[in-house]
Amino acid sequence: MNKLFCNMRLVVLIIASVCCLSVTAQSINYRNIDEAINSPAIKDSKVRNAIVEYQSRLVNDLVRDYNVNMVRNGEVIAITFPADLFFEANATDVSSKANDILYKIAHFLRTPGFYHAALAMYHDNTGSPQYCKDLTDKRIKSIAEWFSIYTNCQKYISTFSFGNSNPILENNSMNNRRMNRRLVVYLIPDYLMLENAKKNQLNKRY
Repeated sequence: MNKLFCNMRLVVLIIASVCCLSVTAQSINYRNIDEAINSPAIKDSKVRNAIVEYQSRLVNDLVRDYNVNMVRNGEVIAITFPADLFFEANATDVSSKANDILYKIAHFLRTPGFYHAALAMYHDNTGSPQYCKDLTDKRIKSIAEWFSIYTNCQKYISTFSFGNSNPILENNSMNNRRMNRRLVVYLIPDYLMLENAKKNQLNKRY
């Protein structure tokens, strides 16, 4: 009887473990990029200050090599990459030259719950609005597939496609159009970073 009870408990524990794994393995689904960038909200000022300080240290390192900004009052890091680092002209398949950059993005997501990332793809105004939207749809899908194939962090990534909307410069020169064709990666604090900040355990772990 005791053996049967122990076996039943073991089965229950295994089922519970599988259920937990299936929940954590699900992809992040946000209705829009604003919801992704603003989740979770940080209400504790002490936690917020610790996270802003941590993010600022990371930005100081990243700015040497990348176009980096801080958004959400310094809580979130936004890194902007020209799209031609990932795709050949008019192509939608990720180029092999993009691997190094994509692995660096994946590096920040190696610890579950520390960051989640929102990836936003944009284009210039070359072609019709529908063509531009279709192109960015396919490109961001290709990047999501890359993470699915080559890393185990795709479940911490949400992706968004904006076509030729939201240009950062006027589309009146080759250089400006190149800057408008871009991928923006937002590194957003997740629950583990918040917990570490609350315990004063944030360190230079990146």
